[in-house]
Amino acid sequence: MTVINHSITLKFRKFNRFYTNVLGFLNEHIYDSPFSLTETRILFEIHNTDDCTAKLLQDTLGLDRGYVSRILKRFEKENMVYKKRSEEDSRNHYIYLTSFGESIYKKLEAKANQQIEYMLKHIDGRHQEKLTEAMNTIQCILSEHLPPEKSTVSIRDYYISDDIKLMIEKQRAFYAETHGWDDSFLDYLHETFDADIEKIWIAESAGRFAGCVGLVKHPGKTVQLRWYLVDAAFRHQGVGTRLLKHLIDYCKENQFERIFLWTVSTMAEARPLYEKFGFRLTEVKDETLLWGQRLREERWDAELG
Repeated sequence: MTVINHSITLKFRKFNRFYTNVLGFLNEHIYDSPFSLTETRILFEIHNTDDCTAKLLQDTLGLDRGYVSRILKRFEKENMVYKKRSEEDSRNHYIYLTSFGESIYKKLEAKANQQIEYMLKHIDGRHQEKLTEAMNTIQCILSEHLPPEKSTVSIRDYYISDDIKLMIEKQRAFYAETHGWDDSFLDYLHETFDADIEKIWIAESAGRFAGCVGLVKHPGKTVQLRWYLVDAAFRHQGVGTRLLKHLIDYCKENQFERIFLWTVSTMAEARPLYEKFGFRLTEVKDETLLWGQRLREERWDAELG
């Protein structure tokens, strides 16, 4: 068992108090809105979690059942959320944001971004980088050593530069270890992020990377699916399906007519999922030496129009 240095404990608590003040968490209300911090967190979880339930909110946020119930009743009364009975289990009700609830969430998110940007504008670029590196270090250490009792995976639709670095490293490691691809694949990965990125979704659990997928713009109403990956620790939990559902729903909402992707024939395990979401094999290239292996590239297309 690790021996705890009492001075470390005091420094930890001191930092907690300082950081709480920085974020304004001591204030009962957040972002100059009528919503408390807890209410805002509940809105965030409902927005970012597929088929959210009251039980999931309780477990994820560590809240009392009655407290969550009262907040949800208020949200329902104000037409911010609605419930839908589960087809698999009639005892469960899934919670979703209404259009009005989505508009409130977007305003809160925009206000949150503005507050962070206001704080950062007083910090020069070099110190901003040091700050985010320190945040990443804290998140990685605590996520690794203090795993939650229940692994709840959420999906967000925004990214920062550190996410790109992590996505590249996760992809490199997976294809090197699983398929034996060489370092030329790493160079290729870096090049792919020079494209016109439309959107990236990151799946995570308690700060841990769980998976990712993205879209790249192409002429007309066409987009390319890229960087699809589910971390080994989160496979067979529906994470991949959820990521693709977010992507497909986004494409339909934004009236894209076609999605395509390139893969290789050795990645056969992904085919059933692609087919489930309407992708069909449309092109097969001749086998060639690629990333240190003999590979045959395949193109898959999904028509949305």
